[in-house]
Amino acid sequence: MKVLKPYVDSGKIKVVGDQWVDGWLPENALTANNNKIDAVVASNDATAGGAIQALSAQGLSGKVAISGQDADLAGIKRIAAGTQTMTVYKPITLLANTAAEIAVELGNGQEPKADTSLNNGLKDVPSRLLTPIDVNKNNIKDTVIKDGFHKESEL
Repeated sequence: MKVLKPYVDSGKIKVVGDQWVDGWLPENALTANNNKIDAVVASNDATAGGAIQALSAQGLSGKVAISGQDADLAGIKRIAAGTQTMTVYKPITLLANTAAEIAVELGNGQEPKADTSLNNGLKDVPSRLLTPIDVNKNNIKDTVIKDGFHKESEL
């Protein structure tokens, strides 16, 4: 939301639903807003898939921008098909290598290197942030395929 916040604050984007609950049903968001939804920012590709199913039932598939996260195969297939707009990809090798570095630092009794800190609601936690990658229809081959996360034959 950090990227979207300035647009929300300026009124260019109107948030019509902000639900963070177990069992969220995309159909309820559509009904509550008379099917007038321009975008869905989903927490992961599976949730994006549920939103797309609800949109499809209303004839809105491919007409509403949908973002997901995790670059799972189903999400990548939906992006290629044009029903999901994008996903956030975090390269697994980079994540694993960074986690291993942190584990070694901890195992050696060292304070892990951090480039920032994030507040978890209780305290500031030293953090090492990695740059996520936006995957869309135009860069599937240059991202998740090139990285070996998915095979082109799977699409």
